[in-house]
Parts: sequence; structure tokens; C-alpha cells
Amino acid sequence: MAQKDAKTIKDELARPFAPEDLEWRIQYANEKTNRGIVVPYVTNRAIQARLDEVVGIAGWYNDYKPWHGANKKEAQICGISIYFEERGGFITKWDGAEDSDIEPVKGGLSDSMKRAAVQWGIGRVLYSMTDPVWVDIEPRGRSWAIQKKERSVMDSAYLSLLNTLKLQPAAPIGAQSQLTPAETGAANAGPAPQQAAGKPAPVCDCIVRGAALQKGMNGSSTVVSLEYPGKKLVSAYARGEHPQLVPGVMLSGVKLVKRQQDTVVFYVLEAYQIVSVQQAA
Repeated sequence: MAQKDAKTIKDELARPFAPEDLEWRIQYANEKTNRGIVVPYVTNRAIQARLDEVVGIAGWYNDYKPWHGANKKEAQICGISIYFEERGGFITKWDGAEDSDIEPVKGGLSDSMKRAAVQWGIGRVLYSMTDPVWVDIEPRGRSWAIQKKERSVMDSAYLSLLNTLKLQPAAPIGAQSQLTPAETGAANAGPAPQQAAGKPAPVCDCIVRGAALQKGMNGSSTVVSLEYPGKKLVSAYARGEHPQLVPGVMLSGVKLVKRQQDTVVFYVLEAYQIVSVQQAA
């Protein structure tokens, strides 16, 4: 990935997300009217995808530390570090959040990353949404949930805000919007077998746009950047060395499996077939 200057990174990180990459939570519930005020936030998977997109999968990392305040609720702090070529190293910005009431530590880790992302300008535009957004809600157990029919109301409120600010949303980049499910049966990862005479060629799922060998204590893996229709990029790890995965290679029968380590979500390329090599224009 070409190195970018600090201003370019700042502008690209701060670009408003698509409505699909936002989730909403109830801030206030009126039990008498079954109406509530909701506020938007960027999902962690969309934050991770935005960082991958802007600075590359090797250009950032996050770190967590517990915070113990005297006579206060336990909390977590998260630091997001981004590499700047002009500085010759990583710069880290921190923020934190108290542990939640449900799955306390997990909730604290998740919320602290969202707040640390705002320090870098990711999703900061949401703080400009000062007018309350009212929607219909319904009881769910001991809490409340937003009725599904209200999604269009919330999306319209967000897009109206961007229109007022004369901003355009980016294309959806969250994990769920990036993946194109492989409908064909996946073979073991590796080159495609010889095509039988008279049979149609496999349909191309995606194109390899970048690949790099990464060596660790537990062995080697190949990090690939895959471009799906609509110019959507997905980063994934393939176990071992895959010298055949070079820029321009077209793949079919792709099988991506979602994995999670702590709060970091990533994808493993478990199967693929090579269709052909895309010719340079």
C-alpha cells in the first residue's frame, strides 16, 4: 500500500460511514408511549475495516489496559496505534469506557475501542447529531428494543444530518457488507484442477490485489487483499505460503471463514481455485 501523509489519513478516517455500518441504541425510553430516543454508533467491525482500508492491515494495531479507579466501576482503556511514514513510527491515541452491566469486560473493551476511534476522527461526525431521533420501541425482557420497522427512520435522520453538513457517506465497508458468499463448492486451497473439455469456466468470485508473506512464532501465513465486485476489499489470512497468490490472480470457489481473537475480527482464506490471471491494462 502506498504511504499516505497525515492529512490524507486524517481525512480518509473521518469520512462519514454508510448507514449500513451504523447501529443504534436506546438512550431514553418512555414506557407509557412505547417511544424512545435513539443514538447511532459505528460498529467495531466497521472501525476495523476502515483502518484496514486507510492504512492497511499492517499499519495499525490496538491495545487494551484495565483501569481501576478508587471506589469507581471497573473500566477498560483502548489505544489505537497508526503508523506514520513521515514520523517513522506509530502514534497512539487512548480512550476508555466503564465495564457494561451485561458481559462487563467484553462490553468495556468494545466501547473503549469505539471511543479511541473517535480520537482519530472515526465516526466523530455522529456527535453533530444533536436533534433527538424518536422511534417506536418494544419491551424485550427487562429492557427495550427498537422496532425493526424504524430502521428507515434512523437511516433518514442520519443521511439528513450529512446533507446538512454537505457530506457524502462512504460505501459500506463493515464485515457483513464486504463478503460475497461463495455459492459454489469450495475445493482445498490451491490451484484449480484442469477444466474438463466442454464445461464452462468457473465464475470469478474475486481478484487478488495484494499479497505478503507473514512469519510468526507458530509458522507462516500469507496475507491477501481480495477485491470483490463493487471495488470492495477484504483482507484475509491463508495458512502457509501461497506463491501462486499474486496481484491480478482471479479466484473462484472462495471460502472465507470469520474468526475472532479477543475483540479483533479477521478472516481466514480456507479454500479457493485459480481461474486465470487478469491482464494489465
